[in-house]
Order: sequence, then structure tokens, then C-alpha cells
Amino acid sequence: MSETGRLRRAPVQSRSRERVERILDAARELVCENGFDTVTTRGIAERAAVPIATLYQFFANREAVFEQLLERDMERLDQRIADDTDALRAESIGEAINAFAVVHRTHFLQHLGFVALYFTFGDRELVRTHQRRCAESFGRLLLSSGALAPQTDPRVFDVAIAIAEGTIESAYRDRPRDEWVVEQGRLILRLYLESHCAHPRPTGKLTHD
Repeated sequence: MSETGRLRRAPVQSRSRERVERILDAARELVCENGFDTVTTRGIAERAAVPIATLYQFFANREAVFEQLLERDMERLDQRIADDTDALRAESIGEAINAFAVVHRTHFLQHLGFVALYFTFGDRELVRTHQRRCAESFGRLLLSSGALAPQTDPRVFDVAIAIAEGTIESAYRDRPRDEWVVEQGRLILRLYLESHCAHPRPTGKLTHD
């Protein structure tokens, strides 16, 4: 996390911690409603029902609020993705891609403003951590379903998630999402994973989530 993303002052008392949480919740609401370009520190403070001076006690600027919000919420989102993915089963690489895409969209892509925030303000450490967690979840799905062999190099899943993230960033850069880009990304991802399958099986038809 960059220096601007750290809290100016760590909240010690319960009242201070509650105010910081309200500020972060308010920022998330505003970003998801209208995108981060329209969000101001004054708007965040008003939505959180705290004085603007209170916000500046803890955050240097708007970007600091965004970075702290991402750090807090990405861990929660990644855990939800992992829990839901572990409950899935797939008979083919195509089915695994579709199933994981549905889970990812449910917990991460349902708010396009938050997606834009992630790609704009997510620092390198946060992005790497998110990608690693997703790679682990997606890898467990592929291995448990037999779509790939148990001895598959774990780096295969890292590359797979990098492909998926590149597709998401391109497809969701503008609203509404570009379905053609999404479909191309899934095709590339399926072909890549099939190249690491010793005995490719029918992949199933890719469907839009």
C-alpha cells in the first residue's frame, strides 16, 4: 500500500473506528452509484454524516480513502469468491471457466464503479494479492473437477487469472461492458488451459454469465 493509502492516524477508540468504517462505506456507495470521478471528500463526509475535518483527521485526500477502501474490501470479496468456488464442480475446462466467471461477477463485477476503482487505484501489492487468491481458487476448481492434472504447474493458474483480469479491464473500461471482448477473453483462456491438458476432453459451450 502506498503512503497516501495509509491512515493518517490509526483509530483507537471505538467511536473513531466506527467513523472510519462509515467513511469507507460512504465512499463505496458513491463510487458504485456514479463512478469515482464524481466523488469528492466533501461528498463522502456528507454521506457518512461526519464533519469534513473528521475525514481529514484520518485521510490525506480522496485517493487515500479509495486505497484504504480497496484494501479493506478486497480481502472480504476474495474470501467470498474462494468459498463459493470451493462449492462448485465442473466437468470440463469450459464449464469451469463459466462457473468461476459467474462467481467472480456476483461478488466482484456487480458494481462497475468498484471495478474501475480497483483498476485505477489498486496498488501493485493489492492487485498481486487478489490475483494470487483468485488463481488458488480457480486452480482448486480445475483440479478437483479433473479438468487438469494434479501435477499441473501452479503458475498455469496465475497466468490464467492474468488473462482473465486483462479481459475484464478491457471489457469494463467503459459502460456497458463489451460482450465481444468478454467472449474473446474466454476463448483465449480456454485455449490456453487446454494447451496444458494432456488429454483434452469436450470443453462444453461457453455461455455468457
